[in-house]
Amino acid sequence: MRCFLAVFLVLTILTGCITGQVPQSTPATATQPARAVIPKLSGKLTIDGKLDEAVWKRALVLTPFTPNRGEGKDSESTKVLTWYDDTALHLGWVCMDKDIQATFTNRDSMFWNEEVAELFLAPDKLDKYYELQWNPLGAVFDAIIHNTLGPDGISKKIDGDWAFTAKGMRSAVKVDGTVADASDEDRSWTVEAVIPFSDLGVTTPKPGTIWRGNFYRFSRGKNKPELQLSWSPTHLPSFHQPNRFGYLEFGK
Repeated sequence: MRCFLAVFLVLTILTGCITGQVPQSTPATATQPARAVIPKLSGKLTIDGKLDEAVWKRALVLTPFTPNRGEGKDSESTKVLTWYDDTALHLGWVCMDKDIQATFTNRDSMFWNEEVAELFLAPDKLDKYYELQWNPLGAVFDAIIHNTLGPDGISKKIDGDWAFTAKGMRSAVKVDGTVADASDEDRSWTVEAVIPFSDLGVTTPKPGTIWRGNFYRFSRGKNKPELQLSWSPTHLPSFHQPNRFGYLEFGK
């Protein structure tokens, strides 16, 4: 059973979307949102989290990830591999991680309280987008976010359709290490995900189509500082700042 109210309250508090908690503008020093062209490829896949098929060697690599406030570096390295075909968007996450911490296994749990990889994707307008998450134990979060934006484009509040399920999405996680055991040193965890365009309510994008989207990661080791990392930093406390999402163009 999904605890819709609990998830909403925690999410809004965590992302700083309660009125008065979010700064009214991004810093003047903020860089422009990131840009990328996703290649159209084809290849046979086994969804097992290994990312060892030949097609992944031709995928676009998105890196580096940096702290979401735009300062410092990702201390353990994160990258996303991505490509698309006639039916789906393909993602491969590679998260270097010396201490992999996760306990949640139920769908739509509060993964952001532990370690998680996240995708926010807006195929159309910035005030409505999909939030998809995967944690080191292979559990999944999926929701549709409705974001009320102010005249300056900054989020004022969010409302979520927590009942949404990406029914056709498939994913798997591969861990090189031991999860939730800080007594040893881990190496990495990877995610392999296939997101059908039909789950996003759209047909296959034509070459040149541009969506807005962002990739995030929460990294937490036991007794270590939390890292909130992003491909296109929002420069604000919240990940839910769609005007800072990157530009994702579908290539040929």
